[in-house]
Amino acid sequence: MALRSSVAEHDLTRTIEIHQHRTRLRFPLRATFRWRPDAPLDVEVTFHARAGRSDVTWVLGRDLLARGVRTLTGEGDVRIQPTAGPGRAGQVLLRLGSRPPALFTLDRAELRSWLEDTWEVVPAGTEAECLDWEFFDGLLGDR
Repeated sequence: MALRSSVAEHDLTRTIEIHQHRTRLRFPLRATFRWRPDAPLDVEVTFHARAGRSDVTWVLGRDLLARGVRTLTGEGDVRIQPTAGPGRAGQVLLRLGSRPPALFTLDRAELRSWLEDTWEVVPAGTEAECLDWEFFDGLLGDR
């Protein structure tokens, strides 16, 4: 996809210490959040597994993560909400999948800070300006 040249080089990646929750236990692990201006609506979140297991990547909406910092949001296999926890700003609870879901908590202030970095490159509401609409027109024209 074509981009405005000023944003093409601004991939933003941050690895955050998170916790996976199982029953009454918490397990620390890392998750890498990756955002690219050529796909400004999406955030790839890669959960780095402990030794001997494969990493897992989910693609979440940037706007969904932003809402989840403030209030309960999502449906189906993805739910996000702010929650009390260590730190001044508390935490974000991320629920992925079902039967049983995978539950993760991460620092709310750190996620909010990273999202603000993405908005500096492509502000919320302007994502459509970064998309290559001719590409989409070509796909629709083939029908």
